[in-house]
Amino acid sequence: MSFILKLLAIILIMILVSLSLNYGLIPNLIAYDDKRVSELLIIVVALFWSLLGGVKAGSLKSIWNIEIRYLVVFILFLAGLSAVLSASPRHAFLEISVFVGLFYLSLLIAKAWYDYQNTLMVSIVSAISLGAVLYMIGFYTGYLASFLEGIPLVWPEPFFMLSNVRQFNQYQLWTLGLLCLPLLVPGSVKPKYKVWVFCLLSAWWVLLFASTSRGVLLAWLLSMVITWRVYRRLAWPFLQLQLKCFGCGFVAYQLLFVWLPKLNAGGGSVVVQTVLRGDTNDRIYLWTHAWKMIQAHPWLGVGPMHYAWYPNNMAAHPHNSLVQLACEWGLPATGLILFLLGFGLFRWLKRFNANTLKAVPESEQVLAMALFFTAVASAFYSLVDGVIVMPLSQVMMAVVLGMMIGLYRQSDPFALVKPLNDIGHRVFSGVILVVMVWSVLPELLPNILGDFEMIPIGYQVVGPRFWQEGGIPH
Repeated sequence: MSFILKLLAIILIMILVSLSLNYGLIPNLIAYDDKRVSELLIIVVALFWSLLGGVKAGSLKSIWNIEIRYLVVFILFLAGLSAVLSASPRHAFLEISVFVGLFYLSLLIAKAWYDYQNTLMVSIVSAISLGAVLYMIGFYTGYLASFLEGIPLVWPEPFFMLSNVRQFNQYQLWTLGLLCLPLLVPGSVKPKYKVWVFCLLSAWWVLLFASTSRGVLLAWLLSMVITWRVYRRLAWPFLQLQLKCFGCGFVAYQLLFVWLPKLNAGGGSVVVQTVLRGDTNDRIYLWTHAWKMIQAHPWLGVGPMHYAWYPNNMAAHPHNSLVQLACEWGLPATGLILFLLGFGLFRWLKRFNANTLKAVPESEQVLAMALFFTAVASAFYSLVDGVIVMPLSQVMMAVVLGMMIGLYRQSDPFALVKPLNDIGHRVFSGVILVVMVWSVLPELLPNILGDFEMIPIGYQVVGPRFWQEGGIPH
């Protein structure tokens, strides 16, 4: 049964990353909520996988020691206490249950990597590639129609099936490193097809320039520098490919969206009004709003998801992962989470560094560097955008983390979870499943059934957050 659930979760992930950017998957739902419900379905499968013994059934060796486990339990205790004391405990527990569910999804992916390795990587990269191709067909079709008719595209027309273009940027940043793997892993693509894959990557970059995201470019650049500093000469083929795609994509963007429109109509760009803001005043406002919450509630925060409770006229989250955790979960929990992330980074670099990677196959070298680059880039971007908030980005985060755990432990000996730990995982995942269902149903059912009279009203904050209507109703 655990095998079936694991396979089902992987299939659902592939459907989400390949089709949700282009098509609605669930009736009666707008694009953002459609992706959220799809994410919830994947998490439910992952929790059932753990509930039925998936963590024990041929599990990996423990990914942490006993002290780290106690630390995680303490973080969850602080989060639970914050939720109980929050203005809307149901919404707070919903956020906690989703993050815990994403953790179990990462364990499921790690187990799948341990079992299938190259097959899993090929499947995920193929699904991402299919999604990118389908999305680019829609994007460039819109460009061609606009160019021929002489009608400039106005946001969000170029970036469809999204409530905000930055949601595309979040997803795209998760994919930039992974889409390079077919050209770098020996034997992945026949030589005669490599030029087409390169063209695909360069065309994918054109969309980034068209979205005019400064944050993605900065995060990408910082991650490039750090990846080079960590892996030195080993990283050069990967970084060189990134730079080539960047350069070709930029030239293609200038040709398609600047020079040709000028020749055709005498000036201007095909895409106008893509940038939602011309300065950073909105970020300063959001962070100042969060700082007031931190000052008022430093120890336990205002409650998970509860940035969306306190009225503001701009957004339901602060567009900064650290600030979000600090104001909602409290400073102690945020500090412990940072310690866990730092500990994980230390362990990763201890096993995968410029010296140790020389002794492993080239395919493993490339994958380790690509995953490191991807995680670092998205971590930086999370400091200026809702990377840890949006459903598609959250699923990609769990997939990348799961592949990192799986790659890290693939050479370790097989080890079963102790019976007591197995019972703990089963009970805990069952509790999380019940909590998530209880907390999400009041807003999920009316949306799915199309019974809009049952949907809560009284929102004080502009979305999106958990749903497109992101505020917590008062």
